[in-house]
Amino acid sequence: MSSRKRQSAKTARANASRNAQMRATNGPTSATPQQTSLPPPPPPSAIPPAISLKPTDVTISPALEKLFPGEISFYRKLQTKEKQLDLFINRKVLDLQEHQTNSTNQLNSSTPDNEILRIYIYNTSENQFWQLNEEQRQNIGAQPLPPPWWTLRVEGRLLNPDPVDLPERKKFSSFLSSLSVEIHRKHKTDDELILRAVNGGPSSRIVEWNDHLQNPKNDAEREQQQFDGLDVRRGGSSIPSDQLKDGDSVGEEEEEIYCDITIQPKMYPIRLQVLNESLIELLGCNEITQRECFQRIFSYIKMKNLFEIQNQPQGQQNQQQSQSQQDHGTDPNSVITIKTDDLLYRIFETNSLSMPQILEAISSKLLKPIEPIKIKYVINTLASSTLGDVIIDLKVNSKLLNQKEAPGSSIDVSEIVNDVVRNQKYIDEINRLNETLNTNLQVLNYNKIKYDFYSKLVQDPVNFLETLQKKNAEYLRILSSDSMNYASVDLADEEVIRRSDYYTDEFMSEHISALLNSGRF
Repeated sequence: MSSRKRQSAKTARANASRNAQMRATNGPTSATPQQTSLPPPPPPSAIPPAISLKPTDVTISPALEKLFPGEISFYRKLQTKEKQLDLFINRKVLDLQEHQTNSTNQLNSSTPDNEILRIYIYNTSENQFWQLNEEQRQNIGAQPLPPPWWTLRVEGRLLNPDPVDLPERKKFSSFLSSLSVEIHRKHKTDDELILRAVNGGPSSRIVEWNDHLQNPKNDAEREQQQFDGLDVRRGGSSIPSDQLKDGDSVGEEEEEIYCDITIQPKMYPIRLQVLNESLIELLGCNEITQRECFQRIFSYIKMKNLFEIQNQPQGQQNQQQSQSQQDHGTDPNSVITIKTDDLLYRIFETNSLSMPQILEAISSKLLKPIEPIKIKYVINTLASSTLGDVIIDLKVNSKLLNQKEAPGSSIDVSEIVNDVVRNQKYIDEINRLNETLNTNLQVLNYNKIKYDFYSKLVQDPVNFLETLQKKNAEYLRILSSDSMNYASVDLADEEVIRRSDYYTDEFMSEHISALLNSGRF
């Protein structure tokens, strides 16, 4: 064994001497090609730091409060104020929405001022073959015939006795936010559909109108843009398939034409559609305003007495918090939560929740805007007019539209909320501050571990190092052993394990079975 060690030492000294001679011969520049051949490290911005924190990393332990009672107390108060501020912002958002609703209409949808807006969807036909007179039919081929065309009309009017020429009468478009018409054939793609213009008019297959409330004009300009009906005129013919007899067919230019009509009415107040079936069971309706939804949920929780007040440990309270409790009449250490019953659990899918969580769920996943009116209409050029085939009645409140609005009052509250509360610039800044705060808390906890280590080392170095050595030896045995009973049976000696006699058939069978049962294969 000693001769083997001496031989290894001689070999190491020879290698070191040879390397020194090579460095002296090549000079300092000989290492340059080797260094430049390595790829440069990526820039710091190309690799975003992956921060994975455990709950214990960002939680202040009670031991830290004993070391820094004043600073920790101030941090607790900041956390309480943050929760109060979040709740205050959510409440103000609801107040803004209620203010918009009340400023637009002091009455709800069940008031006697509601009227019926009747919408007619029909088409008229001109110059179709069956509409030609006897003289035109006899002279087919001798003189050109006028091209056939059709007109789709979407119009509406209130069912009241007001005359058409009344200046105060609100037109059909006053009750709509948008109106669109998309033309297509049944068995053809959009690229294959060719529409002919009439008298130099448009030939597009999509017609859309929007009421731009975000840029309000003066009353005169707005009145000029209002209309009682939307006309879409295109050339050609359209014969519905249900009008054909068995065995009959039509040419490509006479195939039936479909029109997808989308009507988005204005809503006063703004109502939303309830998505959750259990929430419909609680509210008793499938359409509701956001504020009414929160009020009914709150009333249900209050009626069922589902509020819980959880107090933090007494060790976390201090003199400043007691003074704050006397000043405001509330305990900043108490947390109000809501225990969910069976119905609330089916709605929110959690055992407990808070008021901000309810507001967030209502605004994000429990309610959605009501779907617009969608109609698939088939153009029929076998009749001069199809008036009366499709009629839709809507409940509207014309009194709201007659009220004069102040400049800027028609701006949607959601725009204000998006600009102020949900501004991405502020959200990014808050996320950056939260990330910095979590990092500082993690560093603080790590420093507390180091502080405890050196504090125990200073108090009793001998016993502390002995205990540390025992713990490290135990951890080493655990990491080095694959035995299930390492705590009760000491490990075999390394020299014994290195021999083949140690691995008997019984030993191998037992450990292979344990390895297979552990699921690592």
